[in-house]
Order: sequence, then C-alpha cells, then structure tokens
Amino acid sequence: MKRLFLTVVMLLMALVGGAAVSLVGTALVPLDQQVGTHASAAGAVLGIGLMAAAVNPAGNIGWVRAGILYGIVVFGFEIGSHFLLGAPFNIGPVVFGLACALLLVALYPERRNLVPPTTSMPMMAPKKEKKKEKEKEATPPPPAASAPTTTTESGA
Repeated sequence: MKRLFLTVVMLLMALVGGAAVSLVGTALVPLDQQVGTHASAAGAVLGIGLMAAAVNPAGNIGWVRAGILYGIVVFGFEIGSHFLLGAPFNIGPVVFGLACALLLVALYPERRNLVPPTTSMPMMAPKKEKKKEKEKEATPPPPAASAPTTTTESGA
C-alpha cells in the first residue's frame, strides 16, 4: 500500500509542479531569457524525473531525493521572497511542497538509503567489502586446534 501511495504522491508532484509555470505565466520569461535558462524546462525535467521515479523509486533514488529537496526549496524560496523582496507569502506551495517531501520520506521503502553516505570512499568500495565478507562466510572456518587434554588420576 505504501508503494502505491508513494507513486501517487510523485505523480501528483510532477503534475502540479508542471502546472506552476502556467500560473506564473510570462512573469519569469524576461529573467529566463537574460540568465539563459527556462523555468518551464526545469519544471519539465523535474516532472519527468519524478515520473520515472514513481515507476521505479529504488532505481531512481536521485529523483526521489530531488522531490524531497523541492519541498524544502519551495519553503526557502517563499521565506526569502517574502523577507528579502517583500513579496507576499504564499502558504499553498509551502504546505504542498513540505507535505509531499514528508510523504516521500515516509513512504519510501528503504528510508535509510535516502541519505547519501558521508564517507569519502568511492561508491564501489562498500560493495567490494561486502563481497569479501560473503567469501569469508562461504569458506568453512579452519578446524579448531584442540588443546591437549590431560587426565589426572586420583591417588585413592
């Protein structure tokens, strides 16, 4: 059941996120053209990535992480826009973004994998160590050397 809800939340995020550009309209077009980016293209890429992750979350964990990050960034964007630019604070996107981010975390089947490893080792190193551990488990342990047993006779 969690898997189904995870898919629904990801698809909903993708569809609503893509519709956000239609709400803003051409307000971002001049900035897009000056910077050399397109907000609609970025939204489409995020939406496509979330749709791919909805089909196979474990195989597209990076997109699941991006969906979680999206919720946090929306909150930061609204706070920053309000306090730095004096824009009105829009609660709708904040609630939607944070709710979806929390649902992605709650519904993801292996939550511990959502946080990337913090070691400086390459990604392949842990797999090699696991392979060595499996090889050790597969080989039987050497027979234990038995200690010499001494029998003592009682002098009765």
